[in-house]
Amino acid sequence: MTLLSLINPEQKRWVALFALLCWVVPFLGVMSFSILAPLPVPDQPNQGETAPEPVVDQTVAAIDQKADAEPTMDTKHHQVAPVPPATPQEQPKTVSTTAEASNSGSDSQADGIDLNLLARVIYAEARGEPLEGQVAVGAVLINRVRSPKFPNDLWSVVFKKGEFCTVRDGQIWLEPDATAYRAARMAKAGWDPTNGALYFYNPSKTTSAWIWSRTVTTRIGRHVFAV
Repeated sequence: MTLLSLINPEQKRWVALFALLCWVVPFLGVMSFSILAPLPVPDQPNQGETAPEPVVDQTVAAIDQKADAEPTMDTKHHQVAPVPPATPQEQPKTVSTTAEASNSGSDSQADGIDLNLLARVIYAEARGEPLEGQVAVGAVLINRVRSPKFPNDLWSVVFKKGEFCTVRDGQIWLEPDATAYRAARMAKAGWDPTNGALYFYNPSKTTSAWIWSRTVTTRIGRHVFAV
Protein backbone atom coordinates (compact mmCIF):
# COMPACT_ATOMS: atom_id res chain seq x y z
CA MET A 1 0.00 0.00 0.00
CA THR A 2 1.43 3.36 -1.02
CA LEU A 3 1.40 6.63 0.82
CA LEU A 4 -1.08 8.23 -1.63
CA SER A 5 -3.65 5.45 -0.94
CA LEU A 6 -3.84 6.56 2.67
CA ILE A 7 -4.82 10.15 1.65
CA ASN A 8 -8.43 10.83 0.86
CA PRO A 9 -9.38 12.63 -2.33
CA GLU A 10 -9.99 15.98 -0.58
CA GLN A 11 -6.48 15.94 0.89
CA LYS A 12 -4.95 14.99 -2.48
CA ARG A 13 -6.20 18.25 -4.01
CA TRP A 14 -4.62 20.27 -1.27
CA VAL A 15 -1.36 18.33 -1.59
CA ALA A 16 -1.35 18.91 -5.35
CA LEU A 17 -2.12 22.60 -4.89
CA PHE A 18 0.67 22.95 -2.35
CA ALA A 19 3.16 21.17 -4.62
CA LEU A 20 2.12 23.42 -7.51
CA LEU A 21 2.62 26.53 -5.44
CA CYS A 22 6.03 25.34 -4.27
CA TRP A 23 7.14 25.09 -7.89
CA VAL A 24 5.34 28.01 -9.49
CA VAL A 25 6.15 30.67 -6.88
CA PRO A 26 9.95 30.34 -7.17
CA PHE A 27 9.66 30.23 -10.95
CA LEU A 28 7.60 33.40 -11.09
CA GLY A 29 10.02 35.09 -8.69
CA VAL A 30 12.97 34.36 -10.92
CA MET A 31 11.10 35.52 -14.01
CA SER A 32 9.92 38.72 -12.38
CA PHE A 33 13.47 39.54 -11.21
CA SER A 34 14.93 39.04 -14.70
CA ILE A 35 12.20 41.23 -16.21
CA LEU A 36 12.33 44.05 -13.66
CA ALA A 37 16.14 44.17 -13.31
CA PRO A 38 17.66 47.18 -15.27
CA LEU A 39 19.70 46.31 -18.31
CA PRO A 40 23.39 47.27 -18.19
CA VAL A 41 23.99 50.61 -19.93
CA PRO A 42 27.11 50.79 -22.13
CA ASP A 43 29.75 53.33 -21.20
CA GLN A 44 29.10 56.69 -22.88
CA PRO A 45 31.96 59.04 -23.67
CA ASN A 46 32.18 62.13 -21.60
CA GLN A 47 30.68 64.99 -23.59
CA GLY A 48 33.31 67.37 -22.23
CA GLU A 49 36.21 65.12 -23.26
CA THR A 50 38.39 66.55 -26.11
CA ALA A 51 39.92 64.67 -29.01
CA PRO A 52 43.16 62.84 -28.32
CA GLU A 53 46.13 65.18 -28.36
CA PRO A 54 47.94 63.52 -31.32
CA VAL A 55 44.90 64.11 -33.57
CA VAL A 56 44.76 67.78 -32.57
CA ASP A 57 48.48 68.20 -33.30
CA GLN A 58 48.06 66.68 -36.74
CA THR A 59 45.16 68.98 -37.55
CA VAL A 60 47.09 72.08 -36.49
CA ALA A 61 50.10 70.99 -38.50
CA ALA A 62 47.92 70.53 -41.58
CA ILE A 63 46.47 74.03 -41.17
CA ASP A 64 49.94 75.53 -40.78
CA GLN A 65 51.12 73.82 -43.96
CA LYS A 66 48.14 75.15 -45.87
CA ALA A 67 48.80 78.66 -44.60
CA ASP A 68 52.43 78.45 -45.72
CA ALA A 69 51.43 77.19 -49.15
CA GLU A 70 48.72 79.78 -49.78
CA PRO A 71 49.52 83.41 -48.89
CA THR A 72 46.82 85.38 -47.15
CA MET A 73 45.15 88.41 -48.66
CA ASP A 74 47.39 90.75 -46.66
CA THR A 75 50.49 89.05 -48.00
CA LYS A 76 49.26 89.37 -51.54
CA HIS A 77 48.69 93.10 -51.09
CA HIS A 78 52.23 93.60 -49.74
CA GLN A 79 54.16 91.82 -52.48
CA VAL A 80 57.23 93.69 -53.72
CA ALA A 81 56.75 95.40 -57.05
CA PRO A 82 58.84 93.92 -59.89
CA VAL A 83 62.04 95.77 -60.70
CA PRO A 84 61.91 97.31 -64.19
CA PRO A 85 64.56 96.05 -66.61
CA ALA A 86 67.68 98.12 -66.85
CA THR A 87 67.84 100.49 -69.79
CA PRO A 88 70.55 99.35 -72.18
CA GLN A 89 73.35 101.82 -72.48
CA GLU A 90 74.21 103.31 -75.81
CA GLN A 91 77.08 101.48 -77.42
CA PRO A 92 79.96 103.39 -79.01
CA LYS A 93 79.87 103.69 -82.77
CA THR A 94 83.10 101.74 -83.06
CA VAL A 95 81.60 98.56 -81.56
CA SER A 96 80.40 97.31 -84.94
CA THR A 97 83.84 97.69 -86.47
CA THR A 98 85.49 96.07 -83.46
CA ALA A 99 83.09 93.14 -83.61
CA GLU A 100 83.70 92.88 -87.34
CA ALA A 101 87.41 92.69 -86.69
CA SER A 102 86.89 90.04 -83.99
CA ASN A 103 85.00 87.87 -86.47
CA SER A 104 88.18 87.58 -88.54
CA GLY A 105 90.18 86.21 -85.57
CA SER A 106 90.27 82.74 -87.08
CA ASP A 107 91.81 84.15 -90.29
CA SER A 108 94.51 85.96 -88.32
CA GLN A 109 95.59 82.67 -86.79
CA ALA A 110 95.93 81.12 -90.24
CA ASP A 111 98.01 83.83 -91.99
CA GLY A 112 99.56 85.71 -89.06
CA ILE A 113 97.53 88.87 -89.79
CA ASP A 114 95.48 90.19 -86.86
CA LEU A 115 92.89 92.44 -88.51
CA ASN A 116 92.29 94.45 -85.35
CA LEU A 117 96.02 95.16 -84.88
CA LEU A 118 96.35 95.99 -88.58
CA ALA A 119 93.55 98.54 -88.30
CA ARG A 120 95.21 100.05 -85.21
CA VAL A 121 98.51 100.58 -87.05
CA ILE A 122 96.73 102.08 -90.05
CA TYR A 123 94.77 104.45 -87.81
CA ALA A 124 97.86 105.44 -85.84
CA GLU A 125 100.12 105.96 -88.88
CA ALA A 126 97.76 107.14 -91.62
CA ARG A 127 94.51 108.57 -90.21
CA GLY A 128 93.53 111.56 -92.31
CA GLU A 129 95.08 110.03 -95.43
CA PRO A 130 92.87 108.99 -98.38
CA LEU A 131 91.55 105.43 -98.36
CA GLU A 132 94.21 104.34 -100.87
CA GLY A 133 96.94 105.74 -98.65
CA GLN A 134 95.58 103.88 -95.61
CA VAL A 135 95.36 100.63 -97.59
CA ALA A 136 98.97 101.20 -98.69
CA VAL A 137 100.18 101.36 -95.07
CA GLY A 138 98.34 98.11 -94.35
CA ALA A 139 99.84 96.51 -97.45
CA VAL A 140 103.38 97.37 -96.28
CA LEU A 141 102.74 95.55 -92.98
CA ILE A 142 101.36 92.49 -94.76
CA ASN A 143 104.32 92.48 -97.17
CA ARG A 144 106.65 92.40 -94.17
CA VAL A 145 104.87 89.40 -92.64
CA ARG A 146 105.23 87.53 -95.93
CA SER A 147 108.84 88.55 -96.45
CA PRO A 148 111.66 86.31 -95.16
CA LYS A 149 113.42 89.46 -93.92
CA PHE A 150 110.80 90.01 -91.18
CA PRO A 151 108.94 87.91 -88.60
CA ASN A 152 106.04 85.86 -89.93
CA ASP A 153 103.32 87.33 -87.70
CA LEU A 154 101.98 90.88 -87.44
CA TRP A 155 102.48 91.29 -83.70
CA SER A 156 106.20 90.58 -83.98
CA VAL A 157 106.53 92.97 -86.95
CA VAL A 158 104.67 95.84 -85.26
CA PHE A 159 106.30 95.55 -81.85
CA LYS A 160 109.85 95.01 -83.06
CA LYS A 161 111.90 97.52 -81.13
CA GLY A 162 112.36 100.84 -82.91
CA GLU A 163 110.17 100.06 -85.94
CA PHE A 164 107.19 102.39 -85.39
CA CYS A 165 107.15 105.64 -83.44
CA THR A 166 103.38 105.27 -82.89
CA VAL A 167 104.13 102.20 -80.76
CA ARG A 168 106.55 104.18 -78.61
CA ASP A 169 104.16 107.09 -78.03
CA GLY A 170 101.09 104.85 -77.48
CA GLN A 171 99.02 105.92 -80.50
CA ILE A 172 98.81 102.23 -81.44
CA TRP A 173 96.18 101.82 -78.70
CA LEU A 174 93.78 104.43 -80.11
CA GLU A 175 90.46 102.97 -81.21
CA PRO A 176 90.39 102.65 -85.03
CA ASP A 177 87.53 104.17 -87.01
CA ALA A 178 85.46 102.52 -89.74
CA THR A 179 87.79 103.73 -92.51
CA ALA A 180 90.81 102.12 -90.86
CA TYR A 181 88.98 98.80 -90.59
CA ARG A 182 87.86 99.04 -94.20
CA ALA A 183 91.43 99.72 -95.33
CA ALA A 184 92.70 96.80 -93.21
CA ARG A 185 90.20 94.40 -94.82
CA MET A 186 91.14 95.60 -98.31
CA ALA A 187 94.85 95.18 -97.65
CA LYS A 188 94.32 91.74 -96.18
CA ALA A 189 92.20 90.81 -99.20
CA GLY A 190 95.21 91.49 -101.46
CA TRP A 191 95.05 95.12 -102.62
CA ASP A 192 98.61 96.51 -102.64
CA PRO A 193 98.84 100.07 -104.03
CA THR A 194 102.56 100.16 -103.09
CA ASN A 195 103.78 97.59 -105.65
CA GLY A 196 105.33 95.39 -102.97
CA ALA A 197 106.86 98.09 -100.71
CA LEU A 198 108.38 97.07 -97.38
CA TYR A 199 108.83 100.58 -95.98
CA PHE A 200 106.95 103.86 -95.83
CA TYR A 201 107.83 107.26 -94.39
CA ASN A 202 106.73 110.86 -94.29
CA PRO A 203 109.47 112.97 -95.94
CA SER A 204 108.57 116.00 -93.82
CA LYS A 205 109.20 114.12 -90.57
CA THR A 206 111.82 111.46 -91.33
CA THR A 207 115.45 112.25 -90.49
CA SER A 208 116.96 108.79 -91.11
CA ALA A 209 119.48 108.81 -93.95
CA TRP A 210 119.06 105.05 -94.34
CA ILE A 211 115.36 105.25 -95.23
CA TRP A 212 116.10 107.90 -97.83
CA SER A 213 118.42 105.45 -99.54
CA ARG A 214 115.69 102.93 -100.24
CA THR A 215 114.20 102.53 -103.71
CA VAL A 216 110.89 104.37 -103.99
CA THR A 217 107.99 102.42 -105.48
CA THR A 218 105.22 105.02 -105.22
CA ARG A 219 103.95 108.11 -103.40
CA ILE A 220 100.43 108.29 -101.97
CA GLY A 221 99.30 111.27 -99.97
CA ARG A 222 102.00 112.38 -97.57
CA HIS A 223 103.79 109.01 -97.55
CA VAL A 224 106.58 107.62 -99.66
CA PHE A 225 106.71 103.83 -100.16
CA ALA A 226 109.97 101.99 -100.88
CA VAL A 227 111.69 98.60 -100.97
